[in-house]
This record gives sequence, C-alpha cells and structure tokens, in this order.
Amino acid sequence: MKYQVNPYLIYELKKEQTTIIQTKESSFATKNSFLINFLNFLEENSIDLISYTDMKSIFNDEKSLQESIDFLVNNKIFSFYKERHLSNKKEILIFSNNTDFVDLATMFWENLKIKSLNELEEQCYDNRIIIICLNPFNLSELKKLAKKCKEHPSNIYKFIFPYNHSIYISNYYSEEWGNPCPLCFFYSIEAQLRGSQTGVDNLNFQVMVDLFYRESGNFEYDGLLDKEDWISVINELNKEFKLPETMSNKIDDVLKIDLSSYSLSYDTCYHWEMCDCYE
Repeated sequence: MKYQVNPYLIYELKKEQTTIIQTKESSFATKNSFLINFLNFLEENSIDLISYTDMKSIFNDEKSLQESIDFLVNNKIFSFYKERHLSNKKEILIFSNNTDFVDLATMFWENLKIKSLNELEEQCYDNRIIIICLNPFNLSELKKLAKKCKEHPSNIYKFIFPYNHSIYISNYYSEEWGNPCPLCFFYSIEAQLRGSQTGVDNLNFQVMVDLFYRESGNFEYDGLLDKEDWISVINELNKEFKLPETMSNKIDDVLKIDLSSYSLSYDTCYHWEMCDCYE
C-alpha cells in the first residue's frame, strides 16, 4: 500500500504552543510533536509518496501507525495512491495544428496515427494516450482542450507548445489519476516568468504577453519554428514511448527546450493552487 502526500502548510503558534496544519480541504490544530516532526520531515525532504512499509519503520507500533494513517487520510494530508501506467491504453494518437510537426512526426512514426487538431475536436476517443501539439499557441484553445480532457477521463494527455522562445512539454495527465492538469502546467510557467521580472523598464516575455491581453483580450503565440526545431521534441517523445511500464515516477515530469541552445531543462509539475483539478 502506498500513500500520496498532498500539499499542506504548517503554521507554528509559539504563544499558544500549538501548530496549525492547513490543506486545500481542511485545517486542524495539533500539539502532537511526533506528528509535527513527521510532517516537517516529509516537507523538508520533498516526499510526495510514502509506502506502508516506510511508515512502519517510523512509527513505534501497529496501533499508533494505523491511527496516524487514518488521521492523515481523514484530514486529507494522505490519499490512497493510484497506480499509473501508460502501456494499458489501446493506442497513441497525436494531434496538431502545425503542418511542420505533423509532417515530421508522420515521417518518424509510420505506425502511429497523426492527425489535424480539428479531428480531435470533431470526434470522441477513449482509453488512448493523446499527444497534442499547439503552434501557434492560444490560451483559450488550451482551456477548451483541458475541459475536453476532463470529459474523457479514460484518456491520458500530454501537451506540447512554444512559449517564451522555448518549447514546453507537459506531464502526462489523466482525470482518473487526479494529477496536475494542462492548466496547472501552463500557469506554473506563467508564475515563473512573472517572478523573473527584474525591473520596471525591463519587460520580460510574460509582462509583454499580459499587455497584449489587456489590449485585445486575447493573444496567440507563434513560435516561428522550423522543422528542425521539432527534432528535440520527437526525440523526447520517442524515448518516453520506449520506457517500460513501471515509469510512474516519470509521469509528472515536464520539459523545457530552449530554442536558442536546444538545452533541456527537466522539472516536475505540481498542482496550481487556483485549479479545480485537485478537488
């Protein structure tokens, strides 16, 4: 048995000699120093998955172990971990609104179905892995597609799009898994870019995009990509398609490809605090 460790915040009230634990769904006060130390340990070591066996090595006896697990589950700090696999889906489908990407992918993967994005919008699919490549990228289109993802929970989705002079490749997302969705991925990029603003007169990419939105209410970003710019994307997807079934630790990985140097920056996608996909 494994448990997913959900996001939480710890507030220490020294005068009251108590600690407040806050999750998205609940808050509670505790003076249990062992529990507080345990939650601090999970946080400090960025542990987001823990097994029953690991818990047994931490807690003194079966009774206190089970009581602690029940308490953590009831207060939404732990949830039961769902095994996540890619290999049990019927097939991989790739959709794009970009001709160069479609041409290159079709040449590279003769055995896969690679189609226009319009075909995804016109038809319904279930129990598939669906890769969606957007160039030009439009946030309104991403929101529409994210809604479609939730309407077909048996599918697994991955998104690819240019932004900020880079190409971003999202994590694999499934409504059934409850992991970070495409909007979580995009808004985390936005937040990082806004945080990189260094001065009033030094407008970064995201600030300029915000100005476009303020002016017209919409913005479509064309990455001005050549066919060779997509090669790194093809290589990355090809590696993932060949990974073994036990690749659950890779499912939430995301990638940024810098278009000036083609350097690769890997990270992990987390839930965006304003998104309802975590509910």
